[in-house]
Amino acid sequence: MNAAALPPLQMKRRLFVAAILAALVNFYALYPGLYHHDAWAYVAAIRSGDWTNWQPPLLGVLWIPLQWVWTGPQPMFAIFLAAYWSGFVLIALAFQDEESRTLPYFVFATAFFPMAINYNGQLVKDIAMSVTMLLAAGIAALLLRGYFRRRRIAAALMWLFILMAGFFRANAVFGMPPLIDLAISAVSPRWRAMGFVKRTIIAGLLSLLFIPGHLFADTHIFRVRDIKPISQLQIFDLGGITYFSNKDAYHGFFGPDFVAKNHNFKDRPDSGRGCYTPRHWDTYGWDPDLKGGCPEVYENLKPKFGSELTKLWLDAIVDEPRAYLTHRFAHVNRFFQFLCKDCVEPVKTGWQSNNQHDVTFTPNPVYNVIEWLSVNWSLSPLGPPYVYLLFCIAWMWASTGIRERLTRHLTFALTASGTLYAVALLVIGIAHEYRYIYWTMLGALIATPVIVARVVTRKDISAILRFGPLALIAAVIAFREIAVRFFL
Repeated sequence: MNAAALPPLQMKRRLFVAAILAALVNFYALYPGLYHHDAWAYVAAIRSGDWTNWQPPLLGVLWIPLQWVWTGPQPMFAIFLAAYWSGFVLIALAFQDEESRTLPYFVFATAFFPMAINYNGQLVKDIAMSVTMLLAAGIAALLLRGYFRRRRIAAALMWLFILMAGFFRANAVFGMPPLIDLAISAVSPRWRAMGFVKRTIIAGLLSLLFIPGHLFADTHIFRVRDIKPISQLQIFDLGGITYFSNKDAYHGFFGPDFVAKNHNFKDRPDSGRGCYTPRHWDTYGWDPDLKGGCPEVYENLKPKFGSELTKLWLDAIVDEPRAYLTHRFAHVNRFFQFLCKDCVEPVKTGWQSNNQHDVTFTPNPVYNVIEWLSVNWSLSPLGPPYVYLLFCIAWMWASTGIRERLTRHLTFALTASGTLYAVALLVIGIAHEYRYIYWTMLGALIATPVIVARVVTRKDISAILRFGPLALIAAVIAFREIAVRFFL
């Protein structure tokens, strides 16, 4: 690798100092860290000794030694922020190429996006997965640049972060293929010599190993009680199929009036009784923010969890494919806030620290600014979750025009991973919070200055690659805004 393409020492120092200062301000803004209800589940498991695979056991295990150091969220919060800001430094340095020395600064600046900071203090699996993916991608790209002297240590850390990301969240598997391709490329010249299609197929197959890996680790390494987490998805789908087919997909398990009861839900806090909403599955299990619902569904179906519920689920999909697809599209449309008018979700994260009693998050002036910017951004045409997926798709297309090979590979890997991760929600999505799109958000953010600098402003690149992705973004957002404002 040409030495001119490597990050100069002055740049590394500047980014390192900026990251430390930013992390300290970030730590103050969200101190002591946000015990989201999923995060509190880990702490509760530590204290009760009742470990299950409801939440990823790996992240729960990491809480154990940290609680010995400090009985609160602060140590984990510090680790999250260290990973977030270090990951952005690595990624920024990886974008230093022969064309200019300024792009890394613009890439690093995307770490200050208010919505991203708004969520990096939530100590949950989504953020843990995203920051470890970020670290892995940054190390892989710098290995390709010839940046590390101790390549074996760097490669070992890269694979460690990929494994951690895969075990922090089960559906990380969907975003893994482009990252695994990048990681193997970083250590294997033979792999780099393969064709793109062959590499993609093999990387996809390798990613699937995370599925049996989770089953093995839960049973033999973490030794947690299996409560069949897939049951949430199955219950949600069965409720959706019942709703859109007007046939009881539960086969009368909840009585003859279940179809009518399932229809009687409206997506409002004061709606009263009812079950199905495309917003989330929680009305079948628990939802403290909504009156009514059918929490007895989850509790009463527990004896059927496993093969019996899986058969019921698969049979319902085969018998009513149209209802199943209608339900899945209704949910993903609701989640992405695309063609729906009253589906705005709150982005305030501070309140989520008050569902436990050890510590309380008190908003401070810095947090208030971050929250205000996040809320107003979320309400703008660029705010809904679908926009981050749209940008990833558009920038993935545009990245094929980047001249420098490694810059192209890294940009494509990040946007492709973010795209695959988000698209998979069409099949597996069951909830509604912005944090579920966090990894896609980071991919879109990082790629934006790269595409602008290496594609849009380059006159030696075809017009279709320079302006086609921009036209796609503008057309989709315009279509959505017109539809929502005037027709829905």
